[in-house]
Amino acid sequence: MDSLASIIVPCYNGEKFVDRCFDSILKQKYAHMEVIVVNDGSTDQSEQRVLAWNDRFRNAGIQLVYVSQENKGPGGAINTGLKHVTGEYLCLIDIDDELLESAVSTRVAFLKSHPDIDVVRSNGWYNRKSGKSLFIYDEKEKRIDDVFSALVGGETNNWAGSYMVRTSALFDFYPDREIYQSRFGQNLQFLMPLTYKKKCGYIDEPQMIYNIQEDSLSKTSDIKKTEKILSDNLAGYRDIRIYLIEKIIKTPNESERYIRIVDIAYYRSLLKLAIDTRDEQLLKATYSNLKELSGVTINERIEYCQYFFPYMVFPLRCIRKIKTAIDTLRETL
Repeated sequence: MDSLASIIVPCYNGEKFVDRCFDSILKQKYAHMEVIVVNDGSTDQSEQRVLAWNDRFRNAGIQLVYVSQENKGPGGAINTGLKHVTGEYLCLIDIDDELLESAVSTRVAFLKSHPDIDVVRSNGWYNRKSGKSLFIYDEKEKRIDDVFSALVGGETNNWAGSYMVRTSALFDFYPDREIYQSRFGQNLQFLMPLTYKKKCGYIDEPQMIYNIQEDSLSKTSDIKKTEKILSDNLAGYRDIRIYLIEKIIKTPNESERYIRIVDIAYYRSLLKLAIDTRDEQLLKATYSNLKELSGVTINERIEYCQYFFPYMVFPLRCIRKIKTAIDTLRETL
C-alpha cells in the first residue's frame, strides 16, 4: 500500500471556496490520503459545505477528518490539525487555493526516492484577475542551493500548497506538534527548520494554484490605512523569522548574521512601501536603518535621491551603468 499523505486545510469563513479546493484534492493521482479540515470559528456555512463532501471522499478511499473550534487564527488552526496527522508525509493547503492533479503523487515519489531530504518544494501559479504567472521563473531561483538563507531573506516563496514535508522530521523539531501561534509565517515554521544545513528538493513544474484575493486592499482608498496594514505584515514576518532563527540556531555569531539578513530584507521592503506611498518620513527613517546595516543598493540610493537630492541622480545612474557593464564583463570571462 502507498504511504499515507496528510493534507491539513485550515478554514475560516471559506464557504465559497470549499468545493473548488476539495475538488482539486479529489482529483489527485494519489489515493492514500487523509484530509484534515480545521474549521477555525467560521460564522458562515463552511461546516455544512465541508461535511457535504464526506461521502465523496469516503467513496474515493480518502479519510475526511473534520474538527471545529473557536477562532484561534491560522497558527492555532494548524496546531489543531497537527494533532490529527497520521501520515508519513504532510502538506498544507489554504481553503481558497487548489492543488494540481499530480501535486501529492509527485512529491511523495520524490521524498520516497530521496530519504536524506525532508522537504520538497515545487513551482505553482499565481492566479490574479489579470491572469496567471509562475511563482518561480528565474533560473537562479530554481537552482537555489541554500533554501534556508533564501527563506530568511525573503528571496523565494513559501506558500502553503507549494511544498510537502516528511512528518517524522517535522515532529522531531516540534515533538509537541505545536508551532508558534503567530498570524504570520506558518509555512516558514514548517520550512525553515527542515532546510537549515539540509538539502531541499525542488520540482520544476506547477503543482498548485495560489488564488490571490484582490478585494480588500485594492478597494482601500485610504493610503495611510493601506500602508499600516502592509507595514504590520512586514513586521510580523520579520518577527517570525527572527523567532525561528533563535529557535533553530544556537551559535550567537551565526544567529546574528542571519538576523542581519532578515533586517536588511525587512527594511528594503519597507523602503519600497515608503516609495510607493510617497511617505517621506518613513522613507528617511528606513533609508537610515538600511545604511546602518550597510544594506543600501545603488538602485535604492537613486530612488532616495530623487526625493531629497535630485542633483545626485544623474551621476548615480552613470555609476550604475558602469557597474552593470563590469558585472556583465565578469560573467563572460
